[in-house]
Amino acid sequence: MLNILAISGSLRAASTNSALIAALAREAPSGCRVTVRDGLGRLPIFNPDDEGERTPLEASKLIDAVSRADGLIVSCPEYA
Repeated sequence: MLNILAISGSLRAASTNSALIAALAREAPSGCRVTVRDGLGRLPIFNPDDEGERTPLEASKLIDAVSRADGLIVSCPEYA
């Protein structure tokens, strides 16, 4: 089974990017599992002064999910 991790780069409740990711997960072909990773808003803001310190829990969870996936899809908003 092919394991795909899908992340929406939007925090909006009515995000079209999140809707796209949800549709992708629903319509995935057989032999392909799409896992939607939410919680983007819980990730800490990167601070280079903290580099080398303990990795925050939410960041560790994301790192683990990405490392277990066979592929990654990120859908991000564009604001013009």
